[in-house]
Amino acid sequence: MKNKAGANRLESILWVLSGGIGVIFLFLGLGFLILPEVFAIAFFAEPARAVGINSLRGDFGALFLGMSFFCLLGTLTSYRWLLLVPIVFLGFVITGRLISFAVDGLPMVMAGTLISELMFLTVLILYLIFYSLKSDSQSSSPVLKVLYSRQFLVIAGIVIVLVAGAFMSHRQIATRLWEKVASGRISRQNVFGELPDGLHVGLAGTGSPMPDAKRKGVCTFVKAGKHLFIVDSGPGSTLNLELMQIPLGDIDAVLLTHFHSDHIAAIGELMLKAWANGVRKNPLKIIGPEGVDTVVNGFNQAFSFDTKYRHAHHGDAVAPLEGAGGTPETIKVFNEDKGTVFFQTNDLKVTAFLVDHRPVEPAIGFRFDYKGRSVVISGDTLPCDSLRHQAEGVDLLLHEALQPEMLRVMNQAGAASGREVVANVSMDILTYHTFTEEAARIARDANVRHLVLFHIIPPTPAAVFQSAFVGNSKKYYKGPITFGVDGLLFSMPPNSTKILKKWFL
Repeated sequence: MKNKAGANRLESILWVLSGGIGVIFLFLGLGFLILPEVFAIAFFAEPARAVGINSLRGDFGALFLGMSFFCLLGTLTSYRWLLLVPIVFLGFVITGRLISFAVDGLPMVMAGTLISELMFLTVLILYLIFYSLKSDSQSSSPVLKVLYSRQFLVIAGIVIVLVAGAFMSHRQIATRLWEKVASGRISRQNVFGELPDGLHVGLAGTGSPMPDAKRKGVCTFVKAGKHLFIVDSGPGSTLNLELMQIPLGDIDAVLLTHFHSDHIAAIGELMLKAWANGVRKNPLKIIGPEGVDTVVNGFNQAFSFDTKYRHAHHGDAVAPLEGAGGTPETIKVFNEDKGTVFFQTNDLKVTAFLVDHRPVEPAIGFRFDYKGRSVVISGDTLPCDSLRHQAEGVDLLLHEALQPEMLRVMNQAGAASGREVVANVSMDILTYHTFTEEAARIARDANVRHLVLFHIIPPTPAAVFQSAFVGNSKKYYKGPITFGVDGLLFSMPPNSTKILKKWFL
């Protein structure tokens, strides 16, 4: 009797633990469905924009919800054999971690996750074996017979051999795969060059001076027919331009809205890549407000040694000296309403206009008109009449955006933690940027077809915060609002009203 009571007590403990594991899996599955980026942090996973978020929801969500379903069903019904499903999945998960430990070097921070998974697996196996061995469990499926059957052992053996073989030959497999991947990358067609005629606007950087793991410094490219312009060159944005397969050697000009570091820090790298990767015979033209010559000449000087090294190594075939660096060109905007047209062909007109980013003076925005399509890029600014005037009736308005309530939370947190610099900066920047709702009202008043928010302040570490960032903007502007992210491309066919979106990164 005493042994039976002890066995019943042990069974009850294992039953509760198995059910608890099912609940944990349920919590994780729902978390990946609702807050994928937040839950990914615990698993050290970094989603690659919307595609990565989709995989987190679909793959991780399905894995945990599936294990939860079979775990709870196997625990709460007499079909204990259903526990085999989470057991098998946990077995493969642990196998993958152990292989990663051997091949990649498993970080110590993952030890806790591995230990938890081993504990889950042990509990489920013990409960399944214990229940199967009970003499009074006649209604249960003969699990042990299944586990010891010839078919199960053959399948398990095949899986083990395949896993062991792949592990032993992983270096040879990786080498072969690299040959395929490398040749495919180099030989693949340039998608950018296949874009149809029209006005194309791409977000190569949508960040701000605040550190943001998901966004590069502010940078936008505009392709109008055969002409290519880069607007601003924030930190890290050249990398995104390369990943988006933008032919840097074909850039007509780089346009600068002003000289804050988050708009110019990558100019040196951009000039270098446009030269060395594009075999340019002429320096890259850098156009901006008064003071652009000082900025460009400074980068030319800073990269002068690199220029000599590359020419000495590669010669004129790759790095002709006459094409190195950049040439500054100053835009002078005299009429605040009309702006200044500084580039014009039969089909394309590019206009610079003044904006209000004091104490930064002058600061400018840009408007592009091409075959009946138009886009305005605000630069950094407070709401101002000149921008409203230039944005009148445009298809696309790219407007910087700051969410004041989210920033005030950062201010309070900085003050409470004694980080006075964070507290002061988070209040100071409220005075010379446009709030999200203000950008929406500008889009409404100017009859804009589509509003895109970029230069995001403060950084939003997960997609779930986007609705809070947009706030009440849709109350003021009834048209489509896109929360800008790196890699988005907007395409506007000539003489049409269509605005097409696609991922370009």
